[in-house]
Amino acid sequence: MPLDKNGDLIFDVDEARDIHNNAVEMLRNSIGIDVLTTFADVDAIEVSDAVGTVNNDSLANAERTAYNAFGVSKNIFNTDTNLALEKSILADEGAMRDLILQFENLFDMIARTLSENKKKWNFRFYMLHTTQYNY
Repeated sequence: MPLDKNGDLIFDVDEARDIHNNAVEMLRNSIGIDVLTTFADVDAIEVSDAVGTVNNDSLANAERTAYNAFGVSKNIFNTDTNLALEKSILADEGAMRDLILQFENLFDMIARTLSENKKKWNFRFYMLHTTQYNY
């Protein structure tokens, strides 16, 4: 808050509140204003990545911002490192295993009901569990 040469506030508390409330009221519906400061002293703070690398790719910045806004990692679908790729493959396999088992049960039921001669032939349907280790 600005002070005079005696160390007292330039505005009293009621004036400061009124100035702030009027500024908020004037800019309430403005597009692109996220933070409003009135007459108080402000300092700039650095909000760049902790790594310290500057990325000038606006598309990559927008993508990272979108994932951050949703609170998920951008590596959930695409990876940047080999460890992330390995974990992504394992997560995909885990998600797809249940679906494969459902298809296996469905087609097995169809194969059993379509068997013409159930005394001679008995059909079963299996889907192999293919992973990154047994292509």
